[in-house]
Amino acid sequence: HKKKWNEHLQKFLMMFFAVFLGFMSEYYLEYRAERHKEHDYLVSMVKDLKADLSEMATKDKAMEELMNSGIKITSIIYKPTWNKTDEDSLYLNSINMVTRFVTLNFSSGTIDQLRNAGGFRLILNEGIVAKITEYEKGKQLIQVQQEAMMERWSKVHHMQNKLLHLNVFGQPDRTGKITLNRDELNKIISQTGKAFLTSDKNTFYEYSNYVNVSKGYVAFYQIMCKMQQQKAQELIKLIEQELGH
Repeated sequence: HKKKWNEHLQKFLMMFFAVFLGFMSEYYLEYRAERHKEHDYLVSMVKDLKADLSEMATKDKAMEELMNSGIKITSIIYKPTWNKTDEDSLYLNSINMVTRFVTLNFSSGTIDQLRNAGGFRLILNEGIVAKITEYEKGKQLIQVQQEAMMERWSKVHHMQNKLLHLNVFGQPDRTGKITLNRDELNKIISQTGKAFLTSDKNTFYEYSNYVNVSKGYVAFYQIMCKMQQQKAQELIKLIEQELGH
């Protein structure tokens, strides 16, 4: 029989709703998949940030040791005369200046994935995206300061080669502490009449200047590190709040 217009309309509506529901189902599945990806990225980001905090805390201690060594070196160099204890301290604190690794090694796994896979679009919380961007800018500034700091560190090392008998140091122990072989230094003193490669005070004053400049760069690097720690803590708090919803 010839179909009435309402039968055609009913058929059309059934087809329309079937297509519409299929589209909505596909959209929902895609939405849920993206939310799972977002969740995984945020969990991974927190893990990286906590690793960064641990790294910064460890390097902060090394920075303190390095700067304390710099202070001791300068205080001894400007003394009018040195005894054996002063000589030992100059050697040990000098080697501390160049064997304390203070450069930060940030975790980059999650941020690399977000960049390469276009994952930033999956993070709906704009506050988190803004904090991540701020944190990454902080890392870039730290890298610039680090390069300048390492340049000054190399000058300190160069001056040490003009002053110290480096063969008097023993192998570092498990904690990284390096010992001074005083017997070997005494042999050098008996042969040369002095504990260092030169007795020229001006050369030691120049060394002190390089040490102080390097110490200043490390001090500013430490400040930047503490600011980055604060950013990491704020970002972790924000992400954990988002994950708790």
